[in-house]
Amino acid sequence: MPMIPGHENVAVVDQLGPGVDSSWLGRRVLVEPTLGCKPRQTQPMCDRCNEGHFGVCENFSATYGGHAELPPGTSIGYNSATGGSWGEFFVAHESQLIALDDDIPDTEAILVDPLACSLHAVLRADFVQANQVLIYGAGVLGLGVVAALRAMDYTGRIEILDRHDYLKSIAERTGADEFFTLPGETQSRFEQIAGRVGGRVQRARFNNYMLAGGYDLVFDCVGSRQSAMESMKWTQPLGQCIMLGTLQGKVDDLTPIWFNELTVIGAYGRAMEHYQGRRLGTYDLVLELIRAGKLNPRGLLTHRFRLEDYKQALLAAIDKAANHSIKVAFDFRQE
Repeated sequence: MPMIPGHENVAVVDQLGPGVDSSWLGRRVLVEPTLGCKPRQTQPMCDRCNEGHFGVCENFSATYGGHAELPPGTSIGYNSATGGSWGEFFVAHESQLIALDDDIPDTEAILVDPLACSLHAVLRADFVQANQVLIYGAGVLGLGVVAALRAMDYTGRIEILDRHDYLKSIAERTGADEFFTLPGETQSRFEQIAGRVGGRVQRARFNNYMLAGGYDLVFDCVGSRQSAMESMKWTQPLGQCIMLGTLQGKVDDLTPIWFNELTVIGAYGRAMEHYQGRRLGTYDLVLELIRAGKLNPRGLLTHRFRLEDYKQALLAAIDKAANHSIKVAFDFRQE
């Protein structure tokens, strides 16, 4: 601290540092914001980065090039040196740049980062074996998971849960078979889920509930204490639960993990992915799928604001129900 937040971006290269390829100047780009070993010029690179898992780099606090310090931080927008995409300018390493052609407009390109996070989570899951999938949360990550599953040719049933009814139409357009909401009372929530999966509710002590049965695969795209606990409890025995929402509190009951022998998998950021016999970055794969017409980001960006209107932008992002917002972005383009 202090720092300029923001890591999702569409940018134009305005200045070059020493030794950078001059062809980048003036290019429209995406910046993969993760500050792993390559952007930090850390030698030797850590095992995770060598494997392509730069999102879980072991050197997020390493020095830059051995001659200038880059403060601890996982990405652009999360440190005090590079700046972030909420500012007019920020600094990136050449290895982070991904050239953008004119076939993908800014309003779609700005969604590559959240779609990449969703796609990375899908690629960590054994979705091919799942007959019935639940996505908990229909924000940009949850909708991205729906889109990513369909882009990966998943043909099974996808159900998506959220508390905001206005998300129903876009969830179904994105590829969900059904959007639904649940009541606030715990027993009723479990009973409705049991009805959906052909299971039954089991009541335990201390007003606790478990589910006999469940979904084959569950994605927690919210990251609250409630969503994490319910996602695990609504996963069938021997099923998979993927956690990609940023958890905002501790989870008190881990019983489903051992009692139902769940596989719980975390998904963070992006990586080098394996797809159709090739190895490529998640950003590059998202761009490829958009160009092929298999991944459609339209409709996810609901609000754009000038930076001077940041108060309205933050309110639109926070109060989703009042504003019917999904993704909110700052627009720095000249009128």
